[in-house]
Amino acid sequence: MRTFAAPGDTWGISGPAFLLIYVVLAGVAIGATVVIRHALTRGPAPQTLRPITDPLLVALLSGGPWLAVPTAIATLRARHLVTAAAGGGIVASRSTADGLGSVEAATLWAIASGRTRLWTILADGHVAAAIGAARARLEQDGLATTAAQRAYYRLSGLLLVPVLVLGVVRWFAGVARGEPVGVLTLLVFVLVLVELVFLLGSVPDTTHAGRTAVRQEVRRYEHLRPSYRPAFDAYGATGAAMGVALFGAASLYVADPAFATEAGIPNSDVGASGSTVDSGSGSSSCSSSSSGSSSSSCSSSSSCSSSSSSCSSSSSSSGSSCGG
Repeated sequence: MRTFAAPGDTWGISGPAFLLIYVVLAGVAIGATVVIRHALTRGPAPQTLRPITDPLLVALLSGGPWLAVPTAIATLRARHLVTAAAGGGIVASRSTADGLGSVEAATLWAIASGRTRLWTILADGHVAAAIGAARARLEQDGLATTAAQRAYYRLSGLLLVPVLVLGVVRWFAGVARGEPVGVLTLLVFVLVLVELVFLLGSVPDTTHAGRTAVRQEVRRYEHLRPSYRPAFDAYGATGAAMGVALFGAASLYVADPAFATEAGIPNSDVGASGSTVDSGSGSSSCSSSSSGSSSSSCSSSSSCSSSSSSCSSSSSSSGSSCGG
């Protein structure tokens, strides 16, 4: 096997030698991209993380605004400030209340102003502003990625572009000289796929520290999993909101199925648990109630009221003519 330059080699570099150099360059570019992206989304050290006591912040980390608003609604429902409308949607008993966080207060105001559906509440300017302020707190604490971090995360994928260009130019040069370029073709094709993943893949809204913080809260509130049938009257407004924030709107359907169904809360949210519960799963254990009934209509079974302690690219190639 020829490994050194010969008079007929493209650019004076033999095929195997170029392939080796090319694979090393590609590996360096991919490795640098991974390292940069990890640094951008690392966040503070896990040992410095403190418990997140605000369910709204947990919801934003778990599922963004589409989970934050149902979490706020869960708080309002547990405090008997909202109920389901006769024809569907949500109505408020008042427009303001003491002791509410900014997102909950904005959500209550939006509902009182006639925004009775989830998507219309999300479109309300006051709600969007309150959610933006809450997210800014997460970004300041290093739990959510900033706009600049997300931009640099995306741009880091361009490190592989020069390697791709080099491979394409070598490919054309090899073809022009009538030399086989099979292995180089395969390598370039694989790198194109990797580049597409880098450029078109999702950019994380939360840092590694943020995801770690949410996992810690999942362990802390394990007893609020929908499978345990938690009841609002057993854990209060904070527990109701935290259940939705961590385990999705399924928690609301289990704790208060009549309200959730009649209010039209989408049950497609997936919280930190990564699983959903069918919207009808809670109806068998909860008594049927009217749209105006309080959240305590869901009967508390032993599984609801028990404490958390009881709930438990590489490939090898040879040949002197494969690298163009």
